[in-house]
Amino acid sequence: MEKLHGRKLFKIAGMVFAGIGFAVLFAFAFGLVVQHLWNYLIPDLFGLKAITYWQAFALVILLKILFGAFGSHFGHHGRSRWRTWPHQGCNEYRDWNIPRENKQYYKDFWRDEGCKAFEEYVKRVESAVKSPGE
Repeated sequence: MEKLHGRKLFKIAGMVFAGIGFAVLFAFAFGLVVQHLWNYLIPDLFGLKAITYWQAFALVILLKILFGAFGSHFGHHGRSRWRTWPHQGCNEYRDWNIPRENKQYYKDFWRDEGCKAFEEYVKRVESAVKSPGE
């Protein structure tokens, strides 16, 4: 049992180091891509100087800080920006455009009336598709 536990820890540690190694390798490769693209396009288009690898690498980090925010999406307050659509089920709804004070009313409406109204709409649309000439 001790050997099995030790092997598992060794395997996990190896995977962690391999993941870190791949991340570093990818970051360096991405820096090279940015450097070559910059040096190919920017001096001719805008008359700016060519950059070194380390300047390209720093530029990638700067742009990630300014625009990527390391996985944080400003304005979403920890929620997923994708919501379910009402037709995915009668108990699901989308509420990202509903004012905070009206959200409970929206939930109640969708639960009580919205699902039935949507099902009737789907029946009308499907019947119109099945018999377009009538």
